[in-house]
Amino acid sequence: MTTRVTRSIAATLAVVAASLGVALAGAAPASAGTQDSYTITKTSNTVNGGCTVRATVTYYPGSDTANFQTTVTSPYWFAACRVNTNLYVKGRTTQWNGAVHFAMACAVTDPSCASTQTWVGDYYGRTPGLTAFVDSVNDGLEARGLERDFTRKEAVEGIDIAFTNAS
Repeated sequence: MTTRVTRSIAATLAVVAASLGVALAGAAPASAGTQDSYTITKTSNTVNGGCTVRATVTYYPGSDTANFQTTVTSPYWFAACRVNTNLYVKGRTTQWNGAVHFAMACAVTDPSCASTQTWVGDYYGRTPGLTAFVDSVNDGLEARGLERDFTRKEAVEGIDIAFTNAS
């Protein structure tokens, strides 16, 4: 009976994944996609032509929550640095856009604020593509008479971040 249910779930996931344009590549290891959180730190000195940015993001797939800490340093005498830290939530064969966190630092000679600043922020429910994927898999399970028990934690395999210029 268990083998039959497992095959049924696998078939349902394959059908749902195919309808979303996602290819399943065999079963994931038991520990994959079950972490409570994922953390990544990246640094760049090429944003806005030479601004230094360092960000640490922790993502909690169970609650679809991201915590950002971004430090920006402007090397410019008369120009500020503005940057977005973009979160990408990675599944086994796809990734979903997540929250976007704005941060900035003023010019070195600007008396109104510092040329190095740290911005923090928490973002909730900012990966609608992931939510839609989990819902569609659960819809497929329900259509086959199975429990709606596929979770975000099972869908997520990791995260990535990228920096872009902000205006």
